[in-house]
This record gives sequence, structure tokens and C-alpha cells, in this order.
Amino acid sequence: MEDAEEAQRFTRSKSADSWFFLGRKVAKSETVFFSQIIIIYIVVITCIVNLSLERGNSNLWTALLSSSLGYLLPNPKIKKHG
Repeated sequence: MEDAEEAQRFTRSKSADSWFFLGRKVAKSETVFFSQIIIIYIVVITCIVNLSLERGNSNLWTALLSSSLGYLLPNPKIKKHG
């Protein structure tokens, strides 16, 4: 009885890890990752355009731009020798 419940939980969690998008099965984590990256790039482009055209509050666009770049750039790491 417990094995059947455990197998059912595993099947549910495995099916929850993928979505159907345009008739194709795609991994949930990949879809979320690429969606986040696309949104961040839209924010970066919007910030650059508004700063270039001097529209709105420049402090707002600068803060959004620096936050977005901080999200996109990887954390620096020191390589260990040996």
C-alpha cells in the first residue's frame, strides 16, 4: 500500500516538472529561467532607452538598470589551486 502511494507521489512530482507549451512538453525549470531572462532584458532595454531620451526620473531608471545587471551577472568566485 505504501509503495503504491509513494509511486503515485513520484509520478505526480515528475509530471509537475514539465509543462505543455504549444503542443510540446517542456521542462518547467527551463521555461521559468528563459522567461525571467527575457523579462530582465526587456527591463534593461527600457531603462537604457529612457535614460538616453531623458524621460522620467533618472534615479528610477538607474536603480532598475543596476539591479537588473546585478541579477544577470554571475557572482565572482576565486579559483582554488591544488
